[in-house]
Amino acid sequence: MTQNFLKRSGAVVAAVSAVMLTVAGVSFASTTITPANTPVTATSSDLRIATPGYTMRCTSVSGTGSTPAAPGNNNPSTGGISIDIDSVNLSSCTLNGQTAAVVGNGTWKLKVDHDGASPQGSLIIPAGGAVVTVPSSGCSITVGASTIGPLPYVKPSVTASNSGTVNFNSTGGGVCPPAGAGTATMTGKLTFSPGIDVTP
Repeated sequence: MTQNFLKRSGAVVAAVSAVMLTVAGVSFASTTITPANTPVTATSSDLRIATPGYTMRCTSVSGTGSTPAAPGNNNPSTGGISIDIDSVNLSSCTLNGQTAAVVGNGTWKLKVDHDGASPQGSLIIPAGGAVVTVPSSGCSITVGASTIGPLPYVKPSVTASNSGTVNFNSTGGGVCPPAGAGTATMTGKLTFSPGIDVTP
């Protein structure tokens, strides 16, 4: 009698646990992106990186990449899928109102996943991923390895709002932040063409 009761209790607990995991979105522990093996372009018309007292704004941002070919466009477990973004170009930029030249370096990445109840993405910038110079001030800023996100992804865009931690190192002087290391946040929308479907 006791054994049957314990078995029934265990079955009830297991069923309730399964329902709770599904509601929490944990059951979506896989990610598929489509279309696979397809060139994509990422653009933004208003990207801002800010730290207290200093804001850099770029109104023309673009990068190109490709979604992974099958079976690389599917991850059956957690962790998502990375899309490489090369040839990153940031132009029409200002830093506290002064014209700034920005050179994008290395391969940036967008890591998307559907590990939870809805898709999300993280923008990953490599060490030295951007160098900002302000000719009028003779100062410069180098962006270090940074991850911004996870951010909500609603096809075809990821949107940041004072998000993430953008690491940088400034030479100081002029309109640049004080010399040394610092952190900033990012605000803006990065839109992909064609739009990418992110499903469990």
